[in-house]
Amino acid sequence: MSATETPPMTRALALTGHRGAVNVGRFNGSGQYCLTGGQDRTIRLWNTTTGQAVADFEGHGWDVLDLDVSPDNAHIASVGGDRAVFVWDVGTGKLLRKLPGHTQRVNAVNFNALSSVIASGSFDKSVRLWDNRSSSRRPIQILDEAGDSVTSLASFGSELLVGSTDGFTRVYDVRRGQMTADFVGSPVTSVGYTQDGQCLLVSSLDSTVRLLDKAAGTLLNHYEGHRNGEYRLRSCLSRLDSLVISGSEDGRLWCWDLMEATCAREWQAHPRVVTCVAYHPTEPALLSTSADGTVYVWR
Repeated sequence: MSATETPPMTRALALTGHRGAVNVGRFNGSGQYCLTGGQDRTIRLWNTTTGQAVADFEGHGWDVLDLDVSPDNAHIASVGGDRAVFVWDVGTGKLLRKLPGHTQRVNAVNFNALSSVIASGSFDKSVRLWDNRSSSRRPIQILDEAGDSVTSLASFGSELLVGSTDGFTRVYDVRRGQMTADFVGSPVTSVGYTQDGQCLLVSSLDSTVRLLDKAAGTLLNHYEGHRNGEYRLRSCLSRLDSLVISGSEDGRLWCWDLMEATCAREWQAHPRVVTCVAYHPTEPALLSTSADGTVYVWR
């Protein structure tokens, strides 16, 4: 873990154009662009230097609930109420494939590190793995250990981290065919890895963000003060892993010191629920999205 970074609190850009709630925002691998998806069934690609919209990806018939950019920046995967995974070509903006199979809305999607496998997690309690290098529309594997809706996914190497409203996080080592589960005690809304892959950041509906030791499953730290009892809010770590960042249902942004678990800063960022935060991969910059349709970049 690194020395504490300074929370980016200056609103540098307002990304305007979505109609209705914005559910998710992600930077691409270089941070030159970001993508947002929301209630208006649209994915928008933005230049994070100018704040200008570069492209729209249209094709969803329902809300976009999650999206991910492949590590090679060639593809976007998006999911929502359509019960399918949409795979897009970044360069042309064209829809390459729709992967059906889930029986209810799809809440989460994630590429592996090689951009070769897409994982999708659904309200139907399953995680499906898809081969991104073939034209097949069948999953290569189905993980069905979750006892309730799968809300969130993250990957590290050959591992896949799954969060569910049954209160569990599950780590699958896909290569070895092994799974370990840890009970958080409250419905999980967000999961992520630290940079070294040794710790897990887990948000849940008891207004708590937790740092867990992956190997032992023990609680290393917890972060409180924000409000998260009703909505799926996504937390993140700063670029150097020294800050834990989450939105709040009252529209505030919270930054805690990872080691001390003390609040480094908190401020009113949006008029309504902050649905998602994402940290820039190379710079001290933060993306936040809200249920009020606003998207901001903070520096």
